[in-house]
Amino acid sequence: MLVIAFVVAALAAAVTGLLIKATHVSEDNLRQTHLLKFQPDKFQGSMKSHRYFEGWYYKLVTSIHNDTEELGNLRAIAVVPGIFYGNSTESTESHAFIFVTLNGERQHYYHFPLDEFTYADASEDYYIQVGDNLFTHNGISLNLYPRETDDDAELILSGNLTFYNTSPWPVSLFSLGAMGPVGWMPGLECTHGILSFDHEIQGSLTMHDRSIENTKSKTIIMDGGRGYTEKDYGRSFPSTWIWIQTNSFSNNPGTSLFVSIARVPIPFGWEFPGFTAAIWHKRNLIPFATWSGAKFEDLRVSKDEVFISMRSGRQIIDEHKKSKRIYCVEITVNRQNVPEVLLYAPVNFSRMEPFVWEALRATVHLRLTDCYSGEVLIEDTSDYAGLEVHGDVRWLVDNVCGKTHANRLICL
Repeated sequence: MLVIAFVVAALAAAVTGLLIKATHVSEDNLRQTHLLKFQPDKFQGSMKSHRYFEGWYYKLVTSIHNDTEELGNLRAIAVVPGIFYGNSTESTESHAFIFVTLNGERQHYYHFPLDEFTYADASEDYYIQVGDNLFTHNGISLNLYPRETDDDAELILSGNLTFYNTSPWPVSLFSLGAMGPVGWMPGLECTHGILSFDHEIQGSLTMHDRSIENTKSKTIIMDGGRGYTEKDYGRSFPSTWIWIQTNSFSNNPGTSLFVSIARVPIPFGWEFPGFTAAIWHKRNLIPFATWSGAKFEDLRVSKDEVFISMRSGRQIIDEHKKSKRIYCVEITVNRQNVPEVLLYAPVNFSRMEPFVWEALRATVHLRLTDCYSGEVLIEDTSDYAGLEVHGDVRWLVDNVCGKTHANRLICL
């Protein structure tokens, strides 16, 4: 059955590819159809009422030039609005939420009743509004404060940020952004989208942490900072995954790295190791994904380090040199002495709980080369990287092609 499923998927992909060549449907035209599949940034759950979550992840990193006393050691902020529906339409656990983490050291989780969650239709510019907080493609407006039911929030946070030169993962008839053709597969446990690999930030945030005695409100100037936006939606998170993201490279402003490797369940109780990853460099997308033919050459995970070596698997157009390349990439993530915070996530379809460890201050070394010529295209280091290593990651390591345990039809 598994072989048949993948043969059908391959045939569907081939037919879709032919349709693209025949019709030349542009991304703008696809988005203008207002079909949610071609607008992954918009709210996907309008027909859902239980066993569902959807969240937008805004990562904000201040400029290295904003080194002021007010800033202190605060560099990286994540703001995540969303909605959770429990395991029945009558569930008392259903609610909208916003959570904030500062430097990956402390989380503040804010509850909102469902009627304070509103979403845009396909033709409107914004994504969602939660209480008095607005979230769009081009910025956010915050007016956050703890309510009586917010036992895990002490931060008062307000301000307006504007994003410039946003860069979403392109959408086509064949490739639905970060998920590629897999995005068409029905019944996915979780769907991932990259809404902006990198953008510039202007604006400021004012915050006051009530949990720290004798502190005053402080204003963080975000001008010149870099931002990143992604989202997840579905029934639940995978049981196992590795996630890496950064766009704060020292010598390559605007370059962004994204990696997601997960244990993916499919119908009939089967599962396979899948991954989607990309480098956004000089406004050029270089994908490394199961669906793009990329291959792992090595994957190692320890308490101190994550190491990944991949090749793109097929030739990808270099838009600047107007030529095609096969890319090789090595990614080394230093985890030593990096603070982590427990983030809220859906558990057993029934509730939101803090159970996902995330770092916002990991260090990533990236080396991108032309596999054939050996030309080094990027060699750079980035601080303030996001990192999650969750579940039985040994299962992922063992399923790298070539490993003795990788006896499945699909390996990384």
